[in-house]
Amino acid sequence: MLKRYFAIAILISSSGIIGCADPKDQFGKTWYIDGAGNWGFGAVDVPLGLQDRGYAGAVTNHRWSLTFNPALDQTLRFIAKGSGQGLGNEITSYLQKYPTAEANIIALSAGTGVAMWAVENVKPPFKVNNVILVGSSLSSKYDMRKALANIRGNVYVYYASTDPVLSGPVRILGTIDGTFDDSAGLVGLKGPGYSSGRIKNIAWNRSYSALGWTGGHADCVNRKFVAGEMAKYIVPSRNAGDSRQASNDFVDINGAESALTASNLP
Repeated sequence: MLKRYFAIAILISSSGIIGCADPKDQFGKTWYIDGAGNWGFGAVDVPLGLQDRGYAGAVTNHRWSLTFNPALDQTLRFIAKGSGQGLGNEITSYLQKYPTAEANIIALSAGTGVAMWAVENVKPPFKVNNVILVGSSLSSKYDMRKALANIRGNVYVYYASTDPVLSGPVRILGTIDGTFDDSAGLVGLKGPGYSSGRIKNIAWNRSYSALGWTGGHADCVNRKFVAGEMAKYIVPSRNAGDSRQASNDFVDINGAESALTASNLP
Protein backbone atom coordinates (compact mmCIF):
# COMPACT_ATOMS: atom_id res chain seq x y z
CA MET A 1 0.00 0.00 0.00
CA LEU A 2 2.82 2.40 0.91
CA LYS A 3 4.63 1.70 -2.36
CA ARG A 4 1.42 2.28 -4.33
CA TYR A 5 0.88 5.61 -2.58
CA PHE A 6 4.40 6.74 -3.42
CA ALA A 7 3.99 5.67 -7.05
CA ILE A 8 0.80 7.71 -7.46
CA ALA A 9 2.36 10.76 -5.81
CA ILE A 10 5.41 10.53 -8.05
CA LEU A 11 3.22 10.27 -11.15
CA ILE A 12 1.36 13.42 -10.20
CA SER A 13 4.43 15.45 -9.21
CA SER A 14 6.57 14.39 -12.17
CA SER A 15 4.06 14.27 -15.01
CA GLY A 16 4.71 17.81 -16.17
CA ILE A 17 0.95 18.50 -16.22
CA ILE A 18 1.05 20.93 -13.31
CA GLY A 19 2.18 24.51 -13.96
CA CYS A 20 2.46 26.87 -16.90
CA ALA A 21 5.09 26.84 -19.65
CA ASP A 22 8.10 29.09 -19.14
CA PRO A 23 8.61 31.61 -22.00
CA LYS A 24 12.28 30.63 -21.94
CA ASP A 25 11.44 27.04 -22.91
CA GLN A 26 11.86 27.85 -26.58
CA PHE A 27 15.56 28.59 -26.00
CA GLY A 28 16.32 25.27 -24.31
CA LYS A 29 15.70 23.71 -20.92
CA THR A 30 17.89 22.36 -18.14
CA TRP A 31 16.53 20.19 -15.35
CA TYR A 32 18.36 20.36 -12.03
CA ILE A 33 17.86 17.35 -9.73
CA ASP A 34 18.81 17.70 -6.05
CA GLY A 35 20.03 14.83 -3.89
CA ALA A 36 18.20 12.60 -1.42
CA GLY A 37 15.84 14.53 0.82
CA ASN A 38 15.65 17.43 -1.66
CA TRP A 39 17.10 19.79 0.94
CA GLY A 40 17.70 22.49 -1.64
CA PHE A 41 21.42 22.19 -2.37
CA GLY A 42 21.97 23.97 -5.69
CA ALA A 43 18.28 24.79 -6.18
CA VAL A 44 19.06 28.52 -6.25
CA ASP A 45 22.72 28.51 -7.26
CA VAL A 46 22.43 26.31 -10.36
CA PRO A 47 19.94 28.59 -12.17
CA LEU A 48 21.90 31.69 -11.12
CA GLY A 49 25.21 30.17 -12.23
CA LEU A 50 23.85 29.33 -15.67
CA GLN A 51 22.32 32.79 -15.91
CA ASP A 52 25.72 34.31 -15.09
CA ARG A 53 27.11 32.59 -18.19
CA GLY A 54 24.32 33.88 -20.43
CA TYR A 55 22.07 30.83 -20.52
CA ALA A 56 18.84 31.91 -22.24
CA GLY A 57 16.89 28.73 -21.60
CA ALA A 58 14.63 27.73 -18.72
CA VAL A 59 15.93 25.97 -15.60
CA THR A 60 13.60 23.66 -13.70
CA ASN A 61 14.23 22.29 -10.21
CA HIS A 62 12.93 18.71 -10.37
CA ARG A 63 11.81 17.66 -6.88
CA TRP A 64 11.52 13.94 -6.41
CA SER A 65 11.71 13.22 -2.66
CA LEU A 66 8.49 12.22 -0.91
CA THR A 67 10.09 11.60 2.47
CA PHE A 68 12.47 14.59 2.78
CA ASN A 69 14.70 12.09 4.57
CA PRO A 70 18.01 11.34 2.81
CA ALA A 71 18.41 7.87 4.33
CA LEU A 72 14.90 6.82 3.30
CA ASP A 73 15.28 8.25 -0.21
CA GLN A 74 18.59 6.43 -0.62
CA THR A 75 17.11 3.07 0.38
CA LEU A 76 13.49 3.29 -0.87
CA ARG A 77 14.85 3.31 -4.39
CA PHE A 78 11.52 2.90 -6.14
CA ILE A 79 10.86 6.57 -5.32
CA ALA A 80 13.86 7.70 -7.38
CA LYS A 81 13.11 5.23 -10.17
CA GLY A 82 9.47 6.24 -10.40
CA SER A 83 10.33 9.93 -10.48
CA GLY A 84 12.95 9.27 -13.15
CA GLN A 85 10.36 7.59 -15.33
CA GLY A 86 8.03 10.54 -14.90
CA LEU A 87 10.78 13.00 -15.74
CA GLY A 88 11.65 11.01 -18.86
CA ASN A 89 8.08 11.49 -20.02
CA GLU A 90 8.25 15.19 -19.19
CA ILE A 91 11.45 15.64 -21.22
CA THR A 92 9.91 13.75 -24.14
CA SER A 93 6.86 16.04 -24.07
CA TYR A 94 9.11 19.09 -23.97
CA LEU A 95 11.14 17.96 -26.98
CA GLN A 96 7.99 17.11 -28.89
CA LYS A 97 6.88 20.71 -28.43
CA TYR A 98 10.34 22.22 -29.05
CA PRO A 99 12.12 19.72 -31.35
CA THR A 100 15.05 22.05 -32.12
CA ALA A 101 15.71 23.00 -28.47
CA GLU A 102 18.36 21.40 -26.25
CA ALA A 103 17.37 19.50 -23.10
CA ASN A 104 20.09 19.14 -20.47
CA ILE A 105 20.30 17.66 -16.97
CA ILE A 106 22.45 18.57 -13.97
CA ALA A 107 22.06 16.20 -11.01
CA LEU A 108 23.53 15.87 -7.53
CA SER A 109 24.10 12.78 -5.37
CA ALA A 110 21.08 10.42 -5.39
CA GLY A 111 19.49 12.73 -7.94
CA THR A 112 21.96 11.29 -10.45
CA GLY A 113 20.00 8.03 -10.29
CA VAL A 114 16.82 9.94 -11.07
CA ALA A 115 18.69 11.55 -13.97
CA MET A 116 19.79 8.23 -15.47
CA TRP A 117 16.33 6.68 -15.20
CA ALA A 118 14.87 9.81 -16.76
CA VAL A 119 17.25 9.65 -19.72
CA GLU A 120 16.60 5.94 -20.17
CA ASN A 121 12.87 6.70 -20.42
CA VAL A 122 13.08 9.47 -23.02
CA LYS A 123 11.20 8.23 -26.09
CA PRO A 124 13.06 8.01 -29.44
CA PRO A 125 13.81 9.80 -31.63
CA PHE A 126 14.26 12.46 -28.96
CA LYS A 127 17.54 12.78 -27.11
CA VAL A 128 18.90 14.71 -24.15
CA ASN A 129 21.81 16.99 -25.08
CA ASN A 130 24.33 16.75 -22.19
CA VAL A 131 24.13 15.34 -18.66
CA ILE A 132 26.26 16.54 -15.72
CA LEU A 133 26.55 14.34 -12.63
CA VAL A 134 28.08 15.71 -9.41
CA GLY A 135 28.65 13.90 -6.11
CA SER A 136 26.97 10.91 -7.72
CA SER A 137 25.79 8.08 -5.46
CA LEU A 138 25.18 5.94 -8.54
CA SER A 139 27.39 2.86 -8.72
CA SER A 140 30.67 3.43 -10.56
CA LYS A 141 29.88 0.20 -12.44
CA TYR A 142 26.41 1.31 -13.59
CA ASP A 143 25.57 0.18 -17.13
CA MET A 144 25.31 3.43 -19.10
CA ARG A 145 24.60 1.94 -22.53
CA LYS A 146 20.82 2.43 -22.44
CA ALA A 147 21.18 6.02 -21.25
CA LEU A 148 23.86 6.86 -23.83
CA ALA A 149 21.51 5.77 -26.61
CA ASN A 150 19.24 8.65 -25.56
CA ILE A 151 21.99 11.27 -25.19
CA ARG A 152 23.24 13.36 -28.10
CA GLY A 153 26.37 14.66 -26.40
CA ASN A 154 28.24 13.45 -23.32
CA VAL A 155 27.92 12.59 -19.65
CA TYR A 156 30.24 14.68 -17.46
CA VAL A 157 30.98 13.12 -14.07
CA TYR A 158 32.61 15.35 -11.45
CA TYR A 159 34.09 13.19 -8.69
CA ALA A 160 36.26 13.52 -5.58
CA SER A 161 37.85 10.75 -3.53
CA THR A 162 37.46 13.01 -0.48
CA ASP A 163 33.65 13.17 -0.66
CA PRO A 164 32.59 12.57 2.98
CA VAL A 165 29.01 11.46 2.21
CA LEU A 166 29.93 8.92 -0.45
CA SER A 167 32.84 7.53 1.56
CA GLY A 168 30.70 7.38 4.72
CA PRO A 169 26.90 6.96 4.86
CA VAL A 170 26.49 5.77 1.26
CA ARG A 171 28.90 2.88 1.86
CA ILE A 172 26.52 1.70 4.58
CA LEU A 173 23.21 2.44 2.85
CA GLY A 174 24.31 1.40 -0.64
CA THR A 175 24.29 3.31 -3.92
CA ILE A 176 21.07 4.77 -5.30
CA ASP A 177 20.90 1.83 -7.75
CA GLY A 178 21.26 -0.69 -4.93
CA THR A 179 24.88 -1.87 -4.92
CA PHE A 180 27.74 -1.53 -2.45
CA ASP A 181 30.37 -0.66 -5.06
CA ASP A 182 32.31 2.61 -5.01
CA SER A 183 30.03 5.47 -5.99
CA ALA A 184 30.67 7.25 -9.28
CA GLY A 185 31.15 10.44 -7.27
CA LEU A 186 34.23 8.87 -5.64
CA VAL A 187 35.99 7.28 -8.61
CA GLY A 188 34.06 8.17 -11.77
CA LEU A 189 31.81 6.05 -13.99
CA LYS A 190 33.66 3.01 -15.34
CA GLY A 191 30.97 0.46 -16.15
CA PRO A 192 29.56 -0.71 -19.51
CA GLY A 193 29.42 2.24 -21.89
CA TYR A 194 32.61 3.87 -20.64
CA SER A 195 34.53 2.64 -23.69
CA SER A 196 32.28 4.81 -25.90
CA GLY A 197 34.43 7.81 -24.98
CA ARG A 198 31.31 9.82 -24.15
CA ILE A 199 31.61 9.50 -20.38
CA LYS A 200 33.93 12.27 -19.22
CA ASN A 201 35.17 11.61 -15.69
CA ILE A 202 36.41 14.86 -14.16
CA ALA A 203 38.53 14.56 -11.02
CA TRP A 204 38.61 17.23 -8.33
CA ASN A 205 41.86 19.21 -8.28
CA ARG A 206 43.13 22.21 -6.34
CA SER A 207 42.18 24.74 -9.02
CA TYR A 208 38.51 24.01 -8.33
CA SER A 209 38.84 25.35 -4.78
CA ALA A 210 38.98 28.85 -6.27
CA LEU A 211 35.49 28.15 -7.63
CA GLY A 212 34.14 26.94 -4.31
CA TRP A 213 34.37 23.17 -4.82
CA THR A 214 36.72 21.95 -2.10
CA GLY A 215 36.19 18.25 -2.73
CA GLY A 216 33.10 18.03 -0.53
CA HIS A 217 29.76 16.50 -1.41
CA ALA A 218 27.42 19.38 -2.28
CA ASP A 219 29.70 22.43 -2.52
CA CYS A 220 30.16 21.74 -6.24
CA VAL A 221 26.67 23.08 -6.98
CA ASN A 222 27.53 26.56 -5.77
CA ARG A 223 26.90 29.49 -8.11
CA LYS A 224 30.57 30.20 -8.83
CA PHE A 225 31.42 26.61 -9.79
CA VAL A 226 28.33 26.29 -11.97
CA ALA A 227 29.19 29.51 -13.82
CA GLY A 228 32.93 28.95 -14.04
CA GLU A 229 32.95 25.25 -14.90
CA MET A 230 29.70 23.39 -15.54
CA ALA A 231 28.00 26.03 -17.67
CA LYS A 232 30.34 25.47 -20.61
CA TYR A 233 28.56 22.13 -21.23
CA ILE A 234 25.10 23.70 -21.07
CA VAL A 235 25.34 27.17 -22.63
CA PRO A 236 25.46 26.81 -26.44
CA SER A 237 28.85 27.76 -27.89
CA ARG A 238 29.06 30.61 -30.36
CA ASN A 239 30.96 28.56 -32.91
CA ALA A 240 32.01 24.99 -33.59
CA GLY A 241 35.54 25.64 -32.37
CA ASP A 242 34.25 26.65 -28.94
CA SER A 243 32.13 23.51 -28.83
CA ARG A 244 35.10 21.27 -29.60
CA GLN A 245 37.19 22.98 -26.94
CA ALA A 246 34.46 22.55 -24.31
CA SER A 247 34.15 18.84 -25.07
CA ASN A 248 37.87 18.33 -24.52
CA ASP A 249 38.30 20.55 -21.46
CA PHE A 250 37.95 18.01 -18.67
CA VAL A 251 40.00 16.05 -16.14
CA ASP A 252 40.15 12.32 -16.75
CA ILE A 253 40.19 9.49 -14.20
CA ASN A 254 43.96 9.75 -13.88
CA GLY A 255 43.55 13.19 -12.31
CA ALA A 256 45.23 15.33 -14.99
CA GLU A 257 45.01 19.07 -14.30
CA SER A 258 42.05 21.00 -15.66
CA ALA A 259 42.58 23.69 -18.25
CA LEU A 260 40.46 26.02 -16.12
CA THR A 261 42.24 28.48 -13.84
CA ALA A 262 41.00 31.26 -11.64
CA SER A 263 42.01 33.75 -14.33
CA ASN A 264 39.07 32.52 -16.45
CA LEU A 265 36.60 33.93 -13.97
CA PRO A 266 34.83 37.26 -14.45
